[in-house]
Amino acid sequence: IKDKYGLPDKFIFFLGTVEPRKNLEGLIIAFDRLLTRKPELSGYKLIIAGGKGWKSGSIFKAWQKSSYRDDIRFLGYIDREDKPYLYNLASLFVYPSFYEGFGFPPLEAMACGAPVITAFSSSMPEIAGNVGLIVDPYDADGISSAMEEVLTNSRLREDMIKKGLEKAGRFSWSMAAEEYINIFNQYGAKN
Repeated sequence: IKDKYGLPDKFIFFLGTVEPRKNLEGLIIAFDRLLTRKPELSGYKLIIAGGKGWKSGSIFKAWQKSSYRDDIRFLGYIDREDKPYLYNLASLFVYPSFYEGFGFPPLEAMACGAPVITAFSSSMPEIAGNVGLIVDPYDADGISSAMEEVLTNSRLREDMIKKGLEKAGRFSWSMAAEEYINIFNQYGAKN
């Protein structure tokens, strides 16, 4: 997989549709600030995977303006079966979305042993709370500082990986189906 996608040894990873609500402009700005503030982290690259969505032009403009655009790669759509390997290879998974329904990528990343930073929006705190770092999606400096903290603090990183694997183990399709049946039995049968 590393050869297939030409991945570097160390990278910060995002996976999702390339569209404004995913806050990729904020992620690119945060990555720029990280490398400007901490040149010793210049070995890290930013890898963005996912198909183009609506209004993605502004994201590519932000990438073109970046001082570190050569350190940022867009992979486009990736094969579903490759996702676990990409998560596993990532040094860090960052998902600073403004809005999500459920937010599978952070959960998938945790299940694959990647430390997760996500936004304090929608369902993300419920998914990553007390396991990942939760940031304000409107604060590029905060996102940048969180990335620095995870990449430079090995004890924190190891703790996030361990807790993430445990938390991801509590989510399953069978558990979701069981909860749905319980809700249906409680409320659906009365209607």
